[in-house]
Parts: sequence; C-alpha cells; structure tokens
Amino acid sequence: MPLQHPVPGEHLKHFGDITVSFALLESCVKNLAESLLGTSQRVGQIVTAELSFKALRDLTISLYLERNGEDDDFAQLRLLTQRLKEIEEKRNQMTHSLWAVGDDTGSITRIKASARERHGLQFRFEQIKSEDLASLAEDIKKLGEEIQVYWISLIKQGKATNAV
Repeated sequence: MPLQHPVPGEHLKHFGDITVSFALLESCVKNLAESLLGTSQRVGQIVTAELSFKALRDLTISLYLERNGEDDDFAQLRLLTQRLKEIEEKRNQMTHSLWAVGDDTGSITRIKASARERHGLQFRFEQIKSEDLASLAEDIKKLGEEIQVYWISLIKQGKATNAV
C-alpha cells in the first residue's frame, strides 16, 4: 500500500514551485559569481558546481571585493546576499520539516523537532496556509530577478564579465 501523506495538492503545488524557483535563484547567484571570477564560463562552472548556497554567497562577496572594492554596488550586493540568506532559511524551514494535517482545511501543520544542549528535545508546531507557500515562492522568484538585474548592471559597468 502506498504511503499516504496529509498535504493537499494545492500545498504540494507550492512546494514544487518553491523547489524549482530556489534552484533558479541558485543558478542566478552562480552566474553572478562566475561572472565575477573573470574567467571562462566553464571554469566558473567548475568552481561553483559543488558549493553550498552559503559558500556561494561568501564566494560572491569575496570576488566582488577583490575585483571592485567597497563601492555603492557592493553595498547593494551586501543587501542582496542578506536577503539570499533569509530566503534560504525560510526555504530550508519548509523543506526540512515534517508535515501533518492542519487545524483547518486551508492549512497544514509544520512540525520541527530539535534537540539542543540547553533545552533537550523540543517540538515546534506551526500552521502554514497555501498562501504562505505561494508567497515564499514569489519572494524567491522576485529575488532571482533582482540578482539578474544587478548582474547585468555590473556587466554594463565593466565590474563583471559576460563569460562564454
């Protein structure tokens, strides 16, 4: 008998959107980092292929500083990378949780267990509506678009390359 789960199709659709949109966002950040390397696209892909999202953010910041220093565009990059960190945390919360039936038909329950030294085993329960998931997916897409616009502006200014 197949394993049954309590997540309605509408919620599952948004989980899929979050997953695909985050992969596209990660690709945008990789493109930016590769562009800041100032080498061929293939070499850039080799450098970024196995990096975690955090390492990718750190690499992008370091490459920008090395190439361009702390200018106005760097300040904007700092804001973008802070938002990348926040969106990754939200996405990870959704991805690395157990899901159960919600308090009503429009929600599901996010269950997160933790066992920290100070508190021992604890469980968090949070009601998540379909709209919450849709909003997260839209935030991810919007940030990806902003990263692309930022990257293009750097290329136009000669602060990054359009490697091929």
